[in-house]
Amino acid sequence: MKQGQAKDCDVYEELQEKQKTPGGYESFSYGENLRSIMEHPVYTCSPGDNTKDIVKDMSEKGVSSVVVVNKNQEPVGILTERDVLKRIVAAEGVDIGSLPLSAIMTPNPVTLSPDDTIYRALSVLSNSGIKHLLLVEEGKLAGILTLRQVLKLRYPDPMVAIGRIAEASDILTLKEIKAELPMMAASKLRMGVRAREVVTMLSLINEDIHRKTMELAIRETGDPPLQFCLFVTGSHGRMENHLTSDQDHGMVIEDSGTAEHDPYFIALTKTYSAWLTEIGYAFCPGYIMSMNPLWRKELSEWKTQINYWFERQVPHLVRYLTLLYDARPIYGSEMLFKEMSDYAYGLLGTHHEVLRVLLEEESAHRIPVNFLGRFITEKRGPHWKELDIKRSGLIFVVEAVRILALRRGIRETSTIARIRSLVATGFINADDGENYEAAYQILLHYAIKAQAEKAVAGKEPDTFINPKKLTSRERMMLKIALGAVSGLQDLVASEFGQLAV
Repeated sequence: MKQGQAKDCDVYEELQEKQKTPGGYESFSYGENLRSIMEHPVYTCSPGDNTKDIVKDMSEKGVSSVVVVNKNQEPVGILTERDVLKRIVAAEGVDIGSLPLSAIMTPNPVTLSPDDTIYRALSVLSNSGIKHLLLVEEGKLAGILTLRQVLKLRYPDPMVAIGRIAEASDILTLKEIKAELPMMAASKLRMGVRAREVVTMLSLINEDIHRKTMELAIRETGDPPLQFCLFVTGSHGRMENHLTSDQDHGMVIEDSGTAEHDPYFIALTKTYSAWLTEIGYAFCPGYIMSMNPLWRKELSEWKTQINYWFERQVPHLVRYLTLLYDARPIYGSEMLFKEMSDYAYGLLGTHHEVLRVLLEEESAHRIPVNFLGRFITEKRGPHWKELDIKRSGLIFVVEAVRILALRRGIRETSTIARIRSLVATGFINADDGENYEAAYQILLHYAIKAQAEKAVAGKEPDTFINPKKLTSRERMMLKIALGAVSGLQDLVASEFGQLAV
């Protein structure tokens, strides 16, 4: 087991305390998976079961639904209290004593995976107008989630935004929703919601907006001639959006062996990027957008390009690799994305030397605290005596954890998930993992708080803070967090000292 540097107990306790205090109190995570809240085992029956017997059993058990499964435990229907009222009680001449469940159930019920997020469940429940959501794993029923359960969770108000995005018929509505995000973020922080949950909420709402924009772009351009997958990367792919995220997306298209479909995808992606810009997502300075042919290719072309990046150690390789391994599919055929991703991870397993390239960039970063324990701030310009909490701390955690995760073949994209996977695999011990996670959350708290406050005040949001405007305790906690980041950087350096070129 790899160990981080020796931990100062006082530092650890302070980090743990601060991890609790910025949020005030616990709330559910929009990005948490449904496995943790689903009900299981589920009350089930067979399609041929007698309706009268099942309705009586539902009443005696006090359950609001029964899932109808076949002999392989695959859900084929659902019977709810509403179905009973609508199709039995309100109907005339229905002899339920002779009816099998298959005649009265709602067939083809809506399903998700236990690994989908709470936010995704909110979206499906809201858009489908249903109250029961079945969770299926490898085709078999794994659990059930009800609207009542979700509404018991804290702050399910993104459902308002979810509904508006789903019903949007033009980009003006999406632009209005995007413009409300700073106020929503500021409100959440004031209510005591943790910064990480705020950032996850922003990321998932942004994802819905991106997905809806693609739907509108397809409506404008026409049906696609080939299957494709739109993926997001950068902070979008890590689900770590702040309030100033620009466009970072690409596209994988199924192989056709011909260029005859190029005009369609050129038109589609130009419309898509133009509309995202109008909504409020700035053009990516590095042109990481699907309208750029470098980031819009057929699957076989993607494999050729990725292989070329590895073999030739091309300029901008660091940028390409970070984007490639922070990517996540959001629209279209996920199988296309998976095949591209599998190929990329396969190459990484045989080209460890490219991780050195990432290390060279990461090792050049220095935390903004000098040997006297004083913050190193801007010496001139509009941010005089301020420091950028994102560029001078938060991004260091993202980069260091990414390198360690890639070294270990971990495919998670979010920073917190990567840290927890490194702990789960035994590479980082649990105490160090909690230490790094706490440091990340502290830095994230200051970054998103700075952005939200400036945006609400009508200023350009950024992540600069003036340490002198913090309380003495806040300054101490910031230094402790940055110290933990330094320890994480040392861990990366020691790990790669053992990696042969």
